[in-house]
Amino acid sequence: MIKSLVLYSSVTGNTEKVAKRIAEVSRRKGHDVAIVKIDDETNVDLLAYDLVFLGSAVHQWLPTNMLMNYVKRMLKTYFTSSVVVPCCPIRPGKYAVCFCTYSGPHTGVSEAIPATKWMRAFLEHVGFTVLEEWHTVGEFKNREENSTKGRLGNIKGRPDEHDLAEIEDRVIGILNALKLCDFSL
Repeated sequence: MIKSLVLYSSVTGNTEKVAKRIAEVSRRKGHDVAIVKIDDETNVDLLAYDLVFLGSAVHQWLPTNMLMNYVKRMLKTYFTSSVVVPCCPIRPGKYAVCFCTYSGPHTGVSEAIPATKWMRAFLEHVGFTVLEEWHTVGEFKNREENSTKGRLGNIKGRPDEHDLAEIEDRVIGILNALKLCDFSL
């Protein structure tokens, strides 16, 4: 059985919708799943999990400050305890997926890619093999013109059921691939 973690930062609820769907699908497939919304006190050891889904809303091309502060705390903890050392090798059996929600009113998905690359760099730094990066459109809250007149057109109500069904398919694909490859999970 895969021991999974869905760890996320959500400001307006868009990323939380995606995180909850990831956890729901993983549980339905029989996996042990923890779901944690990051706050100032979050201190979850990622290395205790086989598969980590790390997600955030995108703010100015990056993950939220809440997520970035968590990452900095964890890096400090890992380095201080010598869990992570310079040139940390890949850890067998440790896999991850980075995901984000974005509204992209100015440049579309180009605004989201740096956020998942930032998360990916952290996960690879501590030895995870990052399998995928997912970018899901989410409604821009409190500025209707950014949800109706941006490059993506009308994105009000997103992520919607279609978006979440796509996430569900991706989660199932990842879980099936890990099962088929039998990575001792």
